Amino acid sequence: MCGIFGCVGKISEEKAWECIKRIEHRGPDALQVKQLPQATLAHARLAIIDTTEAANQPFSDETERYWIVFNGEIYNYIELRKELQSVGYSFRTKSDTEVLLKAYIHWGEEAQNKCNGMWAAAIWDAKERKLFLSRDRFGIKPLYYYEDENGFYFGSEMKSFFPVMKQRNINYRLFDKNYDYFSFENGKDCTIQGIQKLLPGNCAILLERKLHVKKWWETLDHLIDVPERYEEQVELFRELFLDACKIRMRSDVPLGTALSGGVDSSTVIGAMSYLGKENDVQRDWQHAFVASMPYSIIDETAYAKKAAEHIGISLTEVPIHAHITPEEMIKDIYMCEDPIATMPRVFLQTYNAIKNTGVSVSLDGHGADELFGGYVFDLFYYGREVIGEKDKLSRLYKIYNETCMSESRLTEDEFFRRASKSPRIGVGVQSHKIDAFNKILYEETHQKTLPTLLRNYDRYSMANSVEIRMPFMDYRIVSFAFSIPAASKLQNDYLKAIVRDMAMPFMSKEVLYRKLKLGFNSPLTEWFHGELKEFLVDTVSSKEFYECELINPLLAKMYIQDFYMNDRRDYSAGEKVWTTIAPYLWKKAVIDCG
Repeated sequence: MCGIFGCVGKISEEKAWECIKRIEHRGPDALQVKQLPQATLAHARLAIIDTTEAANQPFSDETERYWIVFNGEIYNYIELRKELQSVGYSFRTKSDTEVLLKAYIHWGEEAQNKCNGMWAAAIWDAKERKLFLSRDRFGIKPLYYYEDENGFYFGSEMKSFFPVMKQRNINYRLFDKNYDYFSFENGKDCTIQGIQKLLPGNCAILLERKLHVKKWWETLDHLIDVPERYEEQVELFRELFLDACKIRMRSDVPLGTALSGGVDSSTVIGAMSYLGKENDVQRDWQHAFVASMPYSIIDETAYAKKAAEHIGISLTEVPIHAHITPEEMIKDIYMCEDPIATMPRVFLQTYNAIKNTGVSVSLDGHGADELFGGYVFDLFYYGREVIGEKDKLSRLYKIYNETCMSESRLTEDEFFRRASKSPRIGVGVQSHKIDAFNKILYEETHQKTLPTLLRNYDRYSMANSVEIRMPFMDYRIVSFAFSIPAASKLQNDYLKAIVRDMAMPFMSKEVLYRKLKLGFNSPLTEWFHGELKEFLVDTVSSKEFYECELINPLLAKMYIQDFYMNDRRDYSAGEKVWTTIAPYLWKKAVIDCG
């Protein structure tokens, strides 16, 4: 896991060093810059697999024709290396970097389909003067590019381009009609004008300063045949999931997990414990961390303790607080790069604590909610599709009523009304291969919620030099998830039913079948009523705030007055206040001060 930067064109070595140092937090173990004719490659390394200097990047083949800088992990690198050795390739390191480079040399672009992992990779062909860029299937790792009169640049974060940009201009089009926190990640445009992203499942070739982009992965083209019986689907899922976890436990450094106490993270640590009894996996994995917020209704420490106790490991509680200066707040947002829908402090503190104990890899449960229908709001979207079917709506309300926190729970009539007015999510997914509920989840997974969360968690973790691995995002599991029907996900009045049933052999029933969903988030409502009240009031009272073109200051003041005058205590109230001021804080952090 690392940070990459490169330029095809003219850039001084000094300037390239400035660029890679902007993202040194992604890989503090080794920084290197390599200048070649017409191309400069730079790398900040977080050493995970083959931690020797021989595996540092930029890395070349023996002929020095091909050079690679690579951010991510290829989990099936051992199998790929054996396959390449069988056709005559030799290896001088034990790294997945060398495997990826030689896989590209041997198979070309088809190497992408053979890789199971997460990556943003750039390969320079010094003979043909050709740059190949690739991003993993679901965009777990980021890849941006920028162009000016001197050359074409690529990097892991937008801030890597700041030293070569004459000025940073806001892309106002993305802020029109209020910033949408959960959709712009689906497009190539970024919040800073001129910077673009290579989309998930895309690759590109730069030849003679012309960029040719194409999509190499589409989940709906890789659906699989699944058993008709639910019990057999559960068994197949369990087999896939355990293997996904096993190959993600390949590491030359200790492993851990951010254990929220919810179904997904508990399933992951349970599987790690189950696999930990085998001889061919990393032995040092028993490091679990929970964000402890005893003052908040969204605290899940008690549930995390139950999960850790079930498998017999200790749990490190990370006390989460909002004792933060305005300068620290701005730095947090700078590290995240884009406006986000919640304050990042809780996530940054958690991964900082993980790193401070010597753990650089965290296996987490991201992706399960989107793939298998774990969000309460999915019930409203699905309710819109079955609005005329009373029995189905009543069943959805029963699931909703048992899942939603009491502070924001609706009556049955209110639920029906909200469902009828919900936007029709998923109708744009033109496929006869999946049912209505899976179309909703496809959009959440590929176009809305998940791409945004993947971006955010990349920043939260990498700001602290921690790598997140996501077993649920194994491409085999994603294909499986969209090959099973809605009934397998909404089973026995449970959301994510098949995840719970799959995990039964390695996690307690008490943890898996808890219906109330809290979610790992920031306790904004409590903080704005307490530690952050002064910060919030000072912010919206400032001259800078009223002059910021990205927000409506009068509307913001109205929201905040309502928040305090009516003593709003539900979670959504604090979130609404944050999203009202977030664009202003982003501009201050990334445009004005970055």
